[in-house]
Amino acid sequence: MKKCALLFLIIIFIGSCKSQDKSTLESSQGENFTGNVDKNAKQIVDDTPLLGFFKNPHKALTPRFHLLPTGSNMPKGWILSIMQQDLEKGMVGYLDQLVPYIFKDDLYGTKRRSGKADIPLTGDQVLTGADWEISMLWWNGETIGNWWDGFVRNAFLTQNKAAIQKSHNIVARLLATQDKDGYIGIYKPNLRYQHKGSNGELWTQTTVFRMLLAYYELTQKQQVLEAVEKAMAVTMKHYNAQTRSPFKLQNAYGGVTHGLMMTDVCETLYRITKNAAYQDYAVYLYQEFSRYAINNAFNDVRYPFLIKRDSLFSGHAAHVYEHLRSVLNAYYATGYPELKTAFANALYKLDKCLLPSGTGLGNEWIAKQTAHADHASTEFCSVLHLRNFYHSAAQKTGDVAFADQAEKITFNTIMGFRNPDGTALVYGKPDNCYTLDGKEHSPRQTKKDPRFKYSPTHSDPAVCCVPNYARNFPYYLDHMWMQAEDGLVAVLYGPSLLKTQFKAAQIQIEQKTNYPFSDQIVFKISSNQPHKYPLYFRKPQWSTSLRFNVPKEYITEQNGYYKIVKTWQKTEEVKVTFHQEIKAITHSKETYFQRGPLVFAYAIPHKEVKVKVYDLPQFNDYHCFSTDNAYQYTQLTGYQANNFGFTFTQKATALDKNLWYNHQTYLLGKGFDTQNKQLKTIKLVPMGGTVLRKVTFPIHTRASSK
Repeated sequence: MKKCALLFLIIIFIGSCKSQDKSTLESSQGENFTGNVDKNAKQIVDDTPLLGFFKNPHKALTPRFHLLPTGSNMPKGWILSIMQQDLEKGMVGYLDQLVPYIFKDDLYGTKRRSGKADIPLTGDQVLTGADWEISMLWWNGETIGNWWDGFVRNAFLTQNKAAIQKSHNIVARLLATQDKDGYIGIYKPNLRYQHKGSNGELWTQTTVFRMLLAYYELTQKQQVLEAVEKAMAVTMKHYNAQTRSPFKLQNAYGGVTHGLMMTDVCETLYRITKNAAYQDYAVYLYQEFSRYAINNAFNDVRYPFLIKRDSLFSGHAAHVYEHLRSVLNAYYATGYPELKTAFANALYKLDKCLLPSGTGLGNEWIAKQTAHADHASTEFCSVLHLRNFYHSAAQKTGDVAFADQAEKITFNTIMGFRNPDGTALVYGKPDNCYTLDGKEHSPRQTKKDPRFKYSPTHSDPAVCCVPNYARNFPYYLDHMWMQAEDGLVAVLYGPSLLKTQFKAAQIQIEQKTNYPFSDQIVFKISSNQPHKYPLYFRKPQWSTSLRFNVPKEYITEQNGYYKIVKTWQKTEEVKVTFHQEIKAITHSKETYFQRGPLVFAYAIPHKEVKVKVYDLPQFNDYHCFSTDNAYQYTQLTGYQANNFGFTFTQKATALDKNLWYNHQTYLLGKGFDTQNKQLKTIKLVPMGGTVLRKVTFPIHTRASSK
């Protein structure tokens, strides 16, 4: 009898657990995410009356530069070393083993989605039954597609044989899922292109098509390009002006609006094939995105929002920053003055979001905030999307300011998110980072938020940042060299080796340098025959001048670039020296220091506390706590005009593959210790090598800003 009673109680207990109201659960996403993700309109808003100009003929603008094929520029020096470490020992190479349940979800093949019942296992995520959780149907597609994109590029660029073979296998398996009509994607026929609400149709296609097109350019396997074009034909057949819009939906939670980035695929296909239909489709996608207001959490770069110049960005930062590429491309593809104004307004709004490190705020929402180094953190995905926008803007406009921003973000923000051995990344981080304890610290309150820690996965909020980190240096390398109508252009700097053809010449150009930890780059130029053509070298806005070991009569300066025109012999060297000075820059009523592309920070001593271990022993989630609070009492003293007395030291070193965390580059000066009421020596180091840090400093009341 006692056994029966006990069994009855167990059954009751289990039943009560199963029927627990999900509303009592606490989402692993944190309040910031759950409070902002659902801003769906009660009914579809059609802004067609504002978009009449799209009926006008296109008068396409000619981009200043053209991109070279993926793989034209290979990493060398410290960039190669970082990429090898990430791939061979770090999170880039091992992500699929760290979250195997995601990569076993064969959603492009045997586990295509047909409805809510197909929401997969979520790992560490806690679901509460909220409407936005329908997005989980496609989240794994983003994780897998973006990681494939980064992994494949890293494999070929580092020439890692095992990773290259794995890349071949990835592509072969994906192409084997392609339907007879050409479809590549995550949905079964009952949902495919028939969505009434939230979906990841275009977005998941975008992530894998970007990978496939890179693989095609790296291998020249024609069948891969043909597969992408066939898949695109299916999508363009189902979503167009005569059939249905991909954005006319009842609700959306990010996947639909991420789908605007199919414009990336259209741009690449147009570059490869010269088929204008792809550019026209990119314009169509931006037009439709602008036509329908679905969820205001993801709408900031719609044309009807951009014409409101003085309103602040409020939406999901990753969407805002990636969508900037789409509106810029639409402007260049059409020449519409309305889009020129929209893009100018977007830059005006963006300027209010920019942090000292160069990136924009948003973890994960901009929420009409303005940039502040203490209070406004940023998510890594947002960082990468903004950096990649600057790549695109530099290519189309030729404006060196965009290239400057791309370097600044890469060397300061991105590298400042990565841990020194490449085994973990921070999901969300402010420029002034005093602790990483799984909480968001704001002036108003402290809230639990798992984004504020180091992790190789971040599987509790979402496995999105690490896959995007894998795309970092491959995309940077693709944009270092571009082609002008009459020559080649050094747009971004760093150790690398370009191999390309210009007219009749087979050209190699190696950047031999420790840049940005050196003010000098030696360009070793080789070609199969003497040939006359210009080489352009960007003059960064932070450099007063560039000095060349080339006779002055060959050099002119125009539109932010030095142009050297001469007959280049089979082997030559051009030595470039950057003249750069320390700049003390005011931001949010405090001051930070920059020299060249490097922003400097006070590195706060810290300890690490593991909060999760993985089966692979080199990987952990961990928090970081400061062990010295001296940063709280440090103020600047002196005069801003002379950089508060700080001096720059850069000890010359040979070309060093392990340079990033072992350089001797720093600022040294005096500051005022408000606790001990005395001057003290302050050493500032490049923030890209820091964990906890203080970037901006108040000025002591007795100091002057003259």
